Amino acid sequence: MTGALDGVTVVDFSQLVQGPLATQFLGDMGADVIKIEAPGGEWMRQSWSMANAYEDGVNLTFLTANRNKRSVELDIKDDEQLEVLYDVIADADVFVENLRPGVVDRIGLGYDDLSDINPEVIYCSASGYGEEGPYADRPGQDLIIQGVSGLANLNGRADDPPTPVGLPLNDFYSAAMLAFAAVSALYHREQTGVGQHIKADLLSASIHLQSMEIDTYLNTGKPPERSETGISHPYYQAPFGVYETADGYMTLSLTMPAIVGEALGIDTLDEYDTWEAAYEHRDEIKPRIEEVLREESTDYWIDKLVEHDIWGGPVQTMEEVVEDPQVAVNDMIRTVEHEELGEIELTGVPFRMTETPPDIHKAPPALGNATADVLREYGYSEEFIEEMRARNQDR
Repeated sequence: MTGALDGVTVVDFSQLVQGPLATQFLGDMGADVIKIEAPGGEWMRQSWSMANAYEDGVNLTFLTANRNKRSVELDIKDDEQLEVLYDVIADADVFVENLRPGVVDRIGLGYDDLSDINPEVIYCSASGYGEEGPYADRPGQDLIIQGVSGLANLNGRADDPPTPVGLPLNDFYSAAMLAFAAVSALYHREQTGVGQHIKADLLSASIHLQSMEIDTYLNTGKPPERSETGISHPYYQAPFGVYETADGYMTLSLTMPAIVGEALGIDTLDEYDTWEAAYEHRDEIKPRIEEVLREESTDYWIDKLVEHDIWGGPVQTMEEVVEDPQVAVNDMIRTVEHEELGEIELTGVPFRMTETPPDIHKAPPALGNATADVLREYGYSEEFIEEMRARNQDR
């Protein structure tokens, strides 16, 4: 089977997380993603981001966002190699960049430059704050955006400092939105023959992620207030949150406290039989539930929840998650062959399609692994390829 985007060529001129994840989504769907890297490779290949981030000289974070791609090593400060990139772009369907606003224009790779070369190109710009406005020139990174967007103020207890989410949530969401927009633009071009410029930014993605919370505030005037006892959403009522058990932790979600009390044998929750009461008294309700849940194991209580059709589940460790049978059924842990590392494991694609299933058909590429192949495809001689390779090795 071919992928849904089989025949689509994507030029990935991005680095770090936001842009590469967007192009990886397109690669998962079958697009031919040509990743353009400067001599030495993009920043994420060498960056240190966590303990044990390297495996035989390869940054594991790079592997997360760069499967299903071919790497081409080009020095665009070299006029001849910039012309090579122009040749590739002239034949491309999608171009993705995430440099700071204005930089691509200065180096001859702005939208106006590339639409002159390829009027039908779908040009995607990913940034931290957008290309205009007072923050446009500021560095945009996920943690910074969690603070600016207010997302960090939604988590934790009332007296805690702002508590960021422990993963690059805005990067992933912005990347998904950028890929969605690119596919929509491809459909529009199919109907009209017209390309366009797409712009996505981390701040807008983070605001959109908080639509429920921000819309509530805008239309009620009531700002979100974190609870004293750790209800896990500022606008939600008890018992919504994380609870300690005898051997771990579990969650309880949107179920009336009175119903939870009946299932867990807590008679003192009978009076909280409306949503209003559950919200108003949430800091009284949660400790009562916590006291009981600490008496038995997580598995014991999960069986009780299932028996009474109550929303909740275990809080699993990373070790438990990767061994979870449902994760296995969903095919979310995949083994692929990497040309330098051998067998590696990566997370899978989070959706399925019957006619054009997404797949991991290429492990993340070694630097420049397809430089010669791609240049041959575009008609460059072996002599030119060898000369260019020698020049880049000296840089």
